[in-house]
Amino acid sequence: MQGPHHDAELWDRIWGKEQITSDYSIRYLDFMTEIERALPAGSTVCEAGCGTGQTLRIFSPRHRTIGLDISANALRIAKSSCGAPLQGDIFRIPLCSGSCDLIYNSGVIEHFPHPANVAAVAEMARVTRRGGRVIVIVPNTFCLWYKIGKEVAYRMKRFEFGYEEDYSPIRLRATLEDAGVEVGQCFGLQATPVLATNDREILPFPIRRRLARLEKYFPFREYYSYAVGIVGRKE
Repeated sequence: MQGPHHDAELWDRIWGKEQITSDYSIRYLDFMTEIERALPAGSTVCEAGCGTGQTLRIFSPRHRTIGLDISANALRIAKSSCGAPLQGDIFRIPLCSGSCDLIYNSGVIEHFPHPANVAAVAEMARVTRRGGRVIVIVPNTFCLWYKIGKEVAYRMKRFEFGYEEDYSPIRLRATLEDAGVEVGQCFGLQATPVLATNDREILPFPIRRRLARLEKYFPFREYYSYAVGIVGRKE
């Protein structure tokens, strides 16, 4: 596993670039909007590895929001979307135990090899109250176009996200269980191939937005979507 200083430099470079709304972001924002609607007003919500804080903007009008990230560049953008931007390490989250009603992330845990992945989720669980929710979303082992695209990027030396593993639904369940989180809903996000990433798009946003709405009709998305996630519960 690479050190925190190197990781901060990596993510500072990524979040220092101008971003567009990717296909995955559309699905992720829709999913988190549904989570927000089910959350009692005034809840404390933390995104542990918040990046630019896109999803925190959904929660901030009704909740106390905390954006944690190792990247100063990310937090400079995220501060307009959350109540409390915190620069810090997911292995030592600077919050009291049991202080969050919901903690979540997407695109974070896959960057840590075992057992650091379990340690990161366990730290997320530590700062969550009993009965609170822990949501983890990672790249899906069973997504063919993700695996092919990543291999091509590696071979062309264009993969910019550092160390990264992928997860099957079974592996993700086991990771949360090992961290002491009760596993609930397993879900998939982005069942269709990529039409836009964070820095380039094939089709404009309005068309991609309409296409994304069709995915709710796709069954068993956790077995072929780009990302697989779990909504867990702090025991």
